[in-house]
Amino acid sequence: MFFAFWLSHVPPTRLPDFWNTVATALAPGGKAVFIDDGPAVADSEEVLANQPTPAVLRRLDDGSQYRIVKVFRDAQTLTDVLTALGWSVGIRPMGGNVIGIAEPPTTPGEEPATAPAS
Repeated sequence: MFFAFWLSHVPPTRLPDFWNTVATALAPGGKAVFIDDGPAVADSEEVLANQPTPAVLRRLDDGSQYRIVKVFRDAQTLTDVLTALGWSVGIRPMGGNVIGIAEPPTTPGEEPATAPAS
């Protein structure tokens, strides 16, 4: 399975559930491959302070603006979170992004219920 620029829109409290959903969607022996914004991208975003969940303000071409969830995780943080959930991972920075490949635990649904704060 491949996904791009989704992880940064998953709130920290929902990350374990997100990865459990990914695990159940994979075929036996399947892996998740992903790319997402790393912390360096925060410099080009309008990060909103004092939010209950990390967020940025997005302005669209039509002038409308929206507060969106945006969590800038680095490669080590993602590695720590996924390892705590039982995944085998290889994650590294590339430019301002993080890229990774992750293999779920043998039995999806038996991961720990929580992960380290990100």
